[in-house]
Amino acid sequence: MIHLHKLRRPSILKWVSLNFSQNHLISSKTPFLRAGSIHTAQNPRFYRRKRSIETEECENLDGILKIDDKNVGRESRAIWAEAQAALLEYLHGTRSLPFMDAENMSKNSPHFLNKLLKKVENDVDFGRSISRFLRYHPINEFEPFFESLGLRPSDYDPLLPRNLMFLSDDNKLLENYHVLCNYGIPRNKIGKIYKEAMEVFQYDNGVLLLKLQAYEELGLSQITIIKVIASSPYLLIGDVNSAFVKVLEKLKSVGIECRWIEEHLSEENSYNWRQMQGTSTLI
Repeated sequence: MIHLHKLRRPSILKWVSLNFSQNHLISSKTPFLRAGSIHTAQNPRFYRRKRSIETEECENLDGILKIDDKNVGRESRAIWAEAQAALLEYLHGTRSLPFMDAENMSKNSPHFLNKLLKKVENDVDFGRSISRFLRYHPINEFEPFFESLGLRPSDYDPLLPRNLMFLSDDNKLLENYHVLCNYGIPRNKIGKIYKEAMEVFQYDNGVLLLKLQAYEELGLSQITIIKVIASSPYLLIGDVNSAFVKVLEKLKSVGIECRWIEEHLSEENSYNWRQMQGTSTLI
């Protein structure tokens, strides 16, 4: 006991940090507490693992669109725009998906679009050719949908539902997807939620919103909840996560308000609140 009392808090937290690192927990770049906020370690940190999903960006079109080596610069961008417009028209005009959903899918599914373009690569009018192709060859809408949510093909291939091609055949998926969108969670972050907490998208009407509101009752702002859920989707499974609640209570007990989490939590990472519960107890 005397020996423990002689240990400084920074030493304790340094030991915890090393212990978690050895268990494959990588410390965040975000300080756990601001320097000088309370008498504890200057650099205690949230513990998380690197995100498993990387959002594809559609900026490097020439690197994705490989129809012909000559199709570069303006020409490839024009072809890409035609393909996006054709897919948007099909999803919204023919398949009657909401415009915002169809637009997001057409603009943020580069791998799927590239696959479509390869099917009509010898045609001159790519937009018209894709429209004609889609008219006679219905697509699996879950592919561009999942890709537009931030998932790579290698991520969503195992998640594709069997015996379904059209999004309208899975009403619960779309309903819960829209709940998350309307709450303010970025669409390209929802793929991670689907991958790590798939059952969330099969909740009955109203259940998901109640779960989000339950976290609001803890004193968290909507912006904070968005960041928390985007980084830790499993918090939406079951009741309000007890480990998360205890971490909040411990932080409040030492004068740290919920707003601090909003400022320091990163949506790009995944957090283990049970592990952090043990860390906050040491603090």
